Amino acid sequence: MKSCSRCDAGYPDELTTCPVHGGPLSEIRGFPPGMMVRNTYRIVRTLSRGRMSDVYLAEHILLNEPQVLKFLSSELSRDQSWTDRFLREVRTLRQIHHKNVVQAGNLEPAEDGTLFFSMEYINGPDLLEFYRNAPKPFNVGLALAIVRGAAEGLGAAHAAGVVHRDIKPENILLALEDGLLVPKIADFGIVAAKDVTRLTHDGTTMLTPQFAAPEQWTGTPTGELDGRTDLYALGCVLFELLTGRCPFQADNYNGWALQHLNSAPPAPSTLRSEVAHWRGLDEFVLRLLAKDPNDRPQDVSEVLSLLDRIHYEPSQIVPIPMERDRIHPLPVPREAPQSIPVETWQPGEPAEFRELEESPFSAGRAHPPLVEPVPVAAEIAQPAPAAQTLPAHSRQRLLAGALPIWKSVRPHSSHHRIFIGAEETESAQTIPRKYVGAMLAAAALLAVTIAITTMMVSPVHSRVLTGQRDAILAVAFSPDGLQMASASRDGTVQFWNVSDGRPLGTLDTSTTSLAYSPLGNTVAGGLSDYNIDLWDASRGVVLATLPGHTGQVAALAFSPDGAILASCSWDQTIRLWDVASGDPLRTLAGSTGFVLAVAFSPDGRTLASAGDDRLIRFWDPLTGAPLRTLQGHTGAINSIAFAPNGQTLVSAGDDRSIRFWNVSTGQLKRMVPTHSGRIFSISFSPDGRTLASGGADATVKLWDVESGQLLRTLKGHTGPVLSVAFSPFGSILASASTDKSIRLWKVANVRQ
Repeated sequence: MKSCSRCDAGYPDELTTCPVHGGPLSEIRGFPPGMMVRNTYRIVRTLSRGRMSDVYLAEHILLNEPQVLKFLSSELSRDQSWTDRFLREVRTLRQIHHKNVVQAGNLEPAEDGTLFFSMEYINGPDLLEFYRNAPKPFNVGLALAIVRGAAEGLGAAHAAGVVHRDIKPENILLALEDGLLVPKIADFGIVAAKDVTRLTHDGTTMLTPQFAAPEQWTGTPTGELDGRTDLYALGCVLFELLTGRCPFQADNYNGWALQHLNSAPPAPSTLRSEVAHWRGLDEFVLRLLAKDPNDRPQDVSEVLSLLDRIHYEPSQIVPIPMERDRIHPLPVPREAPQSIPVETWQPGEPAEFRELEESPFSAGRAHPPLVEPVPVAAEIAQPAPAAQTLPAHSRQRLLAGALPIWKSVRPHSSHHRIFIGAEETESAQTIPRKYVGAMLAAAALLAVTIAITTMMVSPVHSRVLTGQRDAILAVAFSPDGLQMASASRDGTVQFWNVSDGRPLGTLDTSTTSLAYSPLGNTVAGGLSDYNIDLWDASRGVVLATLPGHTGQVAALAFSPDGAILASCSWDQTIRLWDVASGDPLRTLAGSTGFVLAVAFSPDGRTLASAGDDRLIRFWDPLTGAPLRTLQGHTGAINSIAFAPNGQTLVSAGDDRSIRFWNVSTGQLKRMVPTHSGRIFSISFSPDGRTLASGGADATVKLWDVESGQLLRTLKGHTGPVLSVAFSPFGSILASASTDKSIRLWKVANVRQ
């Protein structure tokens, strides 16, 4: 192919000059960025190059939307058999209309006669890339959700008389739609339609050996294959997600053939013991991997029925006899703090400077007099002291095991409304009164800038969830992003369906802090009685009650592998717990004020804590040894978060600033003056590029992590924002407020 440097269009090789401008044409390989195809598509970048086809991301200049263009290679364009195969892929895709199948557009010839067709652009990775970058072991619930979506897409293909024949992680794309991960089947390049007896080339040359069904290895004619072949490959995909390896291992085609034809696959639980707690999962995978298609599920509807029967049964927490309890001695209980005004608004002061007149929590947090920072050497982890009998109510819950706690699926007079079209735009930081005179001109200029920016910035839409009857203290997403939990000062924890805002169930329990385990179904809640409950969110049962703190549990954090739970409290300690057994591991002491925030680093090797003493402390969670102390804040630190890359820690609090710290050196990298009131919560987006903060000024602010620049100010709440959390895939941000509401903001395109 040749192109014109003036019009960026492509032309056949036989031309030497541009038919439009008359200038010389230059030879090109492929389609460079910026090149126009059919005067309709502008090439953005190459997505993949292969022997059969080249795939590009392009912009449809009339529709102003991204599309994917798939070109048959110029070499194969001269081969009629491969051209027929390419046409069959297009025709096949156009027959299938399903949310879990990549949608095909138009089939057209390029300027040089090369055939191409357009497809919808999927704004996410393929399953192979997603799996490689995901925490290990891979979340079981998420694996099942992905397989369910892929199966539904296959069902639509099979109903159209199409067998994919090449299901593998690379051919399952993951789209982000309304904050949810949606699997989409792609690449029907070697599909088998029922009206075709055999493909042009020997089928075995097209196999992906790790996922090919036994009947494909024996050369079964294409026309005799059915959907059960795809279900076998889907079983191989699920096996790899669950265990980290394929069900069979070989070094060459013959070895793969022998394994698929003759060797029995191992049960996934033999390679990952946790799978055994998912009842029916082993049996489901092994049925998909049956050698004889008659022994597999016969169609996708049967697959979905079997998936519905799989349920999680967590390991029973075995109670330890009382004489061997390894619980730390309970210090002498002190009287719970009373509700004390922490910052009073004075008449005549501008409303935007008004702070909370009362703490948003169930009891007000008074700021005790600060003492001098304790030297690092004095921050010594307390060893587990002698045993002490558990309180009677806690002992009873441990001995009884799982207790049903779900109420019927109903909120307290709850309802949800959808607010569409409310525009949230970047705004200037509020300037304290004493600086107003000196900065009046700058403020006016900034106001003009903001007005212009407002016209250019796309709106951020939000859905409002209501139903709980008092301030919402905390929100947390499940690892698959499908559900969310919220804790309210009204003494309830509400679970929500994220996609439609539907309430799923209510727990009557007075909870001030929440955390979801990265393994999916376990939720930790800090109770008003200073204990911690572990709940199974899928069944609504109490797994264990963890006693030991003597003050309000301010924050909770699971280690990245879900094995350890860290809790911090007003009793000036951090406690680490073994999640599987409910046993206390160690207590970290040394803080000289309420400990209000705790966070694990992404690799799990560092634990950070912060609070009223204005210090950030790093700990070794395995030994409890203090590692480093950071100082610089001039007020209590309410929230801390590690960046996903583990190189940066961010802190925020009562001094109204956000501070970025270098984790390895402890140096302050950047300080950003932010809200006009205290900052209660911060959260990183999963890609680490965006930071969200929520404060007493009733706003949520989004920040560019690299530059520290404000991206957006999200307005809508009418009370202080106490908690913010990004969904696991970053397209939704949840915010919770004293106005008794939760807002789900669509922030997927907020950087555009």
